[in-house]
Amino acid sequence: MKSILKNVKQLFFVVFSVVLGILLSERIEERKSEREAEFLLSKIKLEVSGNRKMLAQWVPYHKEIVHRLDSLHDNETFIKNFIEDASTLYEEVITRGTLMGRSPTNDAWDIAKSHPLIVHLEYEDLLIISKVYNQQAITYNSVPKIVELLLAVDFNAEENARKNLHLFRNLIREVVSREIQLMSYLEEAKVILEL
Repeated sequence: MKSILKNVKQLFFVVFSVVLGILLSERIEERKSEREAEFLLSKIKLEVSGNRKMLAQWVPYHKEIVHRLDSLHDNETFIKNFIEDASTLYEEVITRGTLMGRSPTNDAWDIAKSHPLIVHLEYEDLLIISKVYNQQAITYNSVPKIVELLLAVDFNAEENARKNLHLFRNLIREVVSREIQLMSYLEEAKVILEL
Protein backbone atom coordinates (compact mmCIF):
# COMPACT_ATOMS: atom_id res chain seq x y z
CA MET A 1 0.00 0.00 0.00
CA LYS A 2 2.83 2.37 0.86
CA SER A 3 4.40 1.68 -2.48
CA ILE A 4 1.13 2.47 -4.28
CA LEU A 5 0.77 5.75 -2.37
CA LYS A 6 4.39 6.59 -3.11
CA ASN A 7 3.84 5.88 -6.81
CA VAL A 8 0.61 7.93 -6.86
CA LYS A 9 2.47 10.82 -5.18
CA GLN A 10 5.27 10.64 -7.68
CA LEU A 11 2.78 10.43 -10.53
CA PHE A 12 0.92 13.42 -9.12
CA PHE A 13 4.16 15.46 -8.91
CA VAL A 14 5.15 14.45 -12.43
CA VAL A 15 1.73 15.40 -13.84
CA PHE A 16 1.72 18.59 -11.77
CA SER A 17 5.22 19.49 -13.01
CA VAL A 18 4.28 18.84 -16.64
CA VAL A 19 1.05 20.86 -16.38
CA LEU A 20 2.86 23.68 -14.56
CA GLY A 21 5.59 23.64 -17.22
CA ILE A 22 3.01 23.83 -20.02
CA LEU A 23 1.13 26.66 -18.30
CA LEU A 24 4.33 28.62 -17.69
CA SER A 25 5.46 28.05 -21.26
CA GLU A 26 2.11 29.26 -22.60
CA ARG A 27 2.23 32.34 -20.35
CA ILE A 28 5.77 33.13 -21.48
CA GLU A 29 4.69 32.86 -25.13
CA GLU A 30 1.60 34.96 -24.46
CA ARG A 31 3.68 37.65 -22.76
CA LYS A 32 6.16 37.59 -25.65
CA SER A 33 3.27 38.04 -28.09
CA GLU A 34 1.92 40.95 -26.03
CA ARG A 35 5.35 42.64 -26.08
CA GLU A 36 5.60 42.16 -29.85
CA ALA A 37 2.09 43.61 -30.26
CA GLU A 38 3.11 46.59 -28.11
CA PHE A 39 6.17 47.01 -30.33
CA LEU A 40 3.98 46.93 -33.44
CA LEU A 41 1.69 49.54 -31.91
CA SER A 42 4.65 51.74 -31.00
CA LYS A 43 5.85 51.62 -34.63
CA ILE A 44 2.35 52.54 -35.84
CA LYS A 45 2.21 55.40 -33.32
CA LEU A 46 5.54 56.73 -34.60
CA GLU A 47 4.34 56.50 -38.19
CA VAL A 48 0.99 58.17 -37.45
CA SER A 49 2.72 60.92 -35.48
CA GLY A 50 5.18 61.55 -38.32
CA ASN A 51 2.39 61.59 -40.89
CA ARG A 52 0.41 64.02 -38.73
CA LYS A 53 3.34 66.43 -38.45
CA MET A 54 4.02 66.23 -42.18
CA LEU A 55 0.38 66.92 -43.05
CA ALA A 56 0.31 69.86 -40.64
CA GLN A 57 2.91 71.43 -42.94
CA TRP A 58 1.39 70.44 -46.28
CA VAL A 59 -2.32 71.12 -45.73
CA PRO A 60 -1.93 74.92 -45.34
CA TYR A 61 0.27 74.99 -48.44
CA HIS A 62 -2.26 73.00 -50.46
CA LYS A 63 -5.02 75.35 -49.27
CA GLU A 64 -2.85 78.25 -50.39
CA ILE A 65 -2.47 76.67 -53.84
CA VAL A 66 -6.25 76.35 -54.14
CA HIS A 67 -6.66 79.97 -53.04
CA ARG A 68 -4.12 81.14 -55.63
CA LEU A 69 -5.80 79.07 -58.34
CA ASP A 70 -9.17 80.55 -57.40
CA SER A 71 -7.82 84.09 -57.57
CA LEU A 72 -6.02 83.49 -60.89
CA HIS A 73 -8.72 81.39 -62.53
CA ASP A 74 -10.22 84.25 -64.53
CA ASN A 75 -7.08 86.38 -64.71
CA GLU A 76 -6.46 86.83 -68.45
CA THR A 77 -2.84 87.91 -67.96
CA PHE A 78 -2.07 84.77 -65.96
CA ILE A 79 -3.81 82.53 -68.51
CA LYS A 80 -1.96 84.23 -71.39
CA ASN A 81 1.37 83.82 -69.59
CA PHE A 82 0.50 80.20 -68.76
CA ILE A 83 -0.24 79.43 -72.42
CA GLU A 84 3.12 80.94 -73.41
CA ASP A 85 5.05 79.20 -70.64
CA ALA A 86 3.73 76.42 -68.36
CA SER A 87 6.31 77.35 -65.71
CA THR A 88 4.09 80.36 -64.94
CA LEU A 89 1.99 77.92 -62.92
CA TYR A 90 5.01 77.10 -60.77
CA GLU A 91 6.01 80.73 -60.38
CA GLU A 92 2.53 81.98 -59.50
CA VAL A 93 0.84 79.03 -57.83
CA ILE A 94 3.16 76.19 -56.84
CA THR A 95 5.63 78.43 -55.02
CA ARG A 96 7.61 75.71 -53.25
CA GLY A 97 8.45 74.11 -56.57
CA THR A 98 6.53 70.98 -55.61
CA LEU A 99 3.05 69.98 -54.53
CA MET A 100 4.37 67.59 -51.88
CA GLY A 101 7.88 66.85 -50.72
CA ARG A 102 6.77 63.41 -49.66
CA SER A 103 3.54 61.66 -48.88
CA PRO A 104 2.44 59.94 -45.67
CA THR A 105 3.78 56.44 -45.14
CA ASN A 106 1.94 53.27 -44.19
CA ASP A 107 4.75 50.72 -43.82
CA ALA A 108 4.17 50.00 -40.12
CA TRP A 109 0.44 49.56 -40.71
CA ASP A 110 1.02 47.22 -43.66
CA ILE A 111 3.28 45.05 -41.51
CA ALA A 112 0.88 45.12 -38.57
CA LYS A 113 -2.16 44.21 -40.69
CA SER A 114 -0.54 41.02 -41.88
CA HIS A 115 0.79 40.08 -38.44
CA PRO A 116 -1.29 37.70 -36.31
CA LEU A 117 -0.41 39.70 -33.19
CA ILE A 118 -2.71 42.51 -34.25
CA VAL A 119 -5.45 40.69 -32.32
CA HIS A 120 -3.74 41.83 -29.11
CA LEU A 121 -4.44 45.50 -29.86
CA GLU A 122 -7.45 47.31 -28.43
CA TYR A 123 -10.51 47.52 -30.69
CA GLU A 124 -10.71 51.34 -30.43
CA ASP A 125 -7.03 51.65 -31.39
CA LEU A 126 -7.49 49.38 -34.39
CA LEU A 127 -10.62 51.24 -35.48
CA ILE A 128 -9.02 54.69 -35.50
CA ILE A 129 -5.79 53.39 -37.03
CA SER A 130 -7.80 51.73 -39.78
CA LYS A 131 -9.78 54.93 -40.41
CA VAL A 132 -6.56 56.95 -40.62
CA TYR A 133 -4.86 54.64 -43.09
CA ASN A 134 -7.97 54.14 -45.23
CA GLN A 135 -8.49 57.90 -45.47
CA GLN A 136 -4.80 58.34 -46.20
CA ALA A 137 -5.03 55.95 -49.15
CA ILE A 138 -8.15 57.69 -50.47
CA THR A 139 -6.65 61.16 -49.99
CA TYR A 140 -3.79 60.64 -52.39
CA ASN A 141 -5.65 58.75 -55.13
CA SER A 142 -5.76 61.99 -57.15
CA VAL A 143 -2.01 62.58 -57.07
CA PRO A 144 -1.19 60.37 -60.08
CA LYS A 145 -3.89 62.23 -62.06
CA ILE A 146 -2.36 65.55 -61.03
CA VAL A 147 1.12 64.43 -62.03
CA GLU A 148 -0.16 63.08 -65.35
CA LEU A 149 -1.94 66.37 -66.00
CA LEU A 150 1.12 68.47 -65.13
CA LEU A 151 3.34 66.34 -67.37
CA ALA A 152 0.94 66.29 -70.33
CA VAL A 153 2.49 67.72 -73.47
CA ASP A 154 -0.59 69.80 -74.19
CA PHE A 155 -1.14 70.91 -70.57
CA ASN A 156 -0.79 74.58 -71.44
CA ALA A 157 -1.84 74.42 -75.10
CA GLU A 158 -4.15 77.31 -75.93
CA GLU A 159 -7.16 75.07 -76.62
CA ASN A 160 -6.68 73.14 -73.35
CA ALA A 161 -5.22 75.73 -70.97
CA ARG A 162 -8.43 76.88 -69.25
CA LYS A 163 -9.88 73.38 -69.06
CA ASN A 164 -6.61 71.96 -67.67
CA LEU A 165 -6.25 74.75 -65.10
CA HIS A 166 -9.84 74.11 -64.02
CA LEU A 167 -9.19 70.36 -63.77
CA PHE A 168 -5.94 70.98 -61.89
CA ARG A 169 -7.75 73.26 -59.41
CA ASN A 170 -10.50 70.67 -58.86
CA LEU A 171 -8.00 67.86 -58.28
CA ILE A 172 -6.08 69.95 -55.76
CA ARG A 173 -9.36 70.89 -54.05
CA GLU A 174 -10.20 67.20 -53.82
CA VAL A 175 -6.86 66.46 -52.19
CA VAL A 176 -7.27 69.36 -49.75
CA SER A 177 -10.78 68.31 -48.70
CA ARG A 178 -9.61 64.76 -48.13
CA GLU A 179 -6.54 65.99 -46.26
CA ILE A 180 -8.81 67.94 -43.93
CA GLN A 181 -10.77 64.76 -43.18
CA LEU A 182 -7.50 62.88 -42.72
CA MET A 183 -6.32 65.54 -40.28
CA SER A 184 -9.49 65.11 -38.23
CA TYR A 185 -8.87 61.35 -38.06
CA LEU A 186 -5.25 62.01 -37.13
CA GLU A 187 -6.41 64.28 -34.30
CA GLU A 188 -8.70 61.47 -33.08
CA ALA A 189 -5.76 59.08 -33.28
CA LYS A 190 -3.60 61.53 -31.34
CA VAL A 191 -6.06 61.42 -28.44
CA ILE A 192 -6.83 57.71 -28.51
CA LEU A 193 -3.25 56.55 -29.11
CA GLU A 194 -1.88 59.17 -26.71
CA LEU A 195 0.59 60.56 -29.25
